[in-house]
Amino acid sequence: MLTTQSPAPVHRYRLEVRTVSEMDQTSIGRGTISDGLVTTAVISVALADSAGGQKVRITVDSIALDPSGGVAAQLKQHPTAAQEARGATISAFLMRGKITGPPQLSDSTNPALVAIMQAVGVLFPGVRSGAKVGDSWADTTRINNASGSRRLTGEIVASWKVVGTEGTALVLDGISQSRTRTEDSGNGQTITRSGSSTEHVVIPPSGPVLRATIQTHDDVSIAAPSLASPLPAKTTGSLSLTPLP
Repeated sequence: MLTTQSPAPVHRYRLEVRTVSEMDQTSIGRGTISDGLVTTAVISVALADSAGGQKVRITVDSIALDPSGGVAAQLKQHPTAAQEARGATISAFLMRGKITGPPQLSDSTNPALVAIMQAVGVLFPGVRSGAKVGDSWADTTRINNASGSRRLTGEIVASWKVVGTEGTALVLDGISQSRTRTEDSGNGQTITRSGSSTEHVVIPPSGPVLRATIQTHDDVSIAAPSLASPLPAKTTGSLSLTPLP
């Protein structure tokens, strides 16, 4: 008798990412400049069992960009970014409910996909086995990635607490503190970022989150050989994942 294996379910979400940045360029006579970007997308998330874990594939079904300030000028150089992002994928490997290793993007040159990359870790934050209401813990993620002339190093410390349940799903509140340093040997630029965030996620016993909301704040310092002193900047943002039928 022949048997067939049912395909893994596909989870669909509406993703919205908002970012607003301000950079103080007073020291070089340009005052304060600001820009922003709102990315709204529909994504599909599929999982497949693999040795030692699961393979994750995130597909961009549709995407829209609403830029302002300097971001609008940058996107004018790539006017078809949103159109070309449709169908793009991100592949990753999942162990015990959390992404391990760097996700692989099908088109690393498309600026429209930056927001999609931000959603990867949110979809799979990882929950300790046997966690129940009232439990709390902290996870530390160390970063050491290189791409071309750029190297990114740093650390993220996330503290979680289970504050309730929705059926079999756990409701978690989280606070993260991060510090990263990006060095570019090509132009000598160094970007130091110190950030914090608050998270609220609802996550089932297996699979990606049911929904999530995040608020972020980053203090940034940009140094370069051409600058007498580093330029300060601030970035605030939000991210939401809402399930779709």
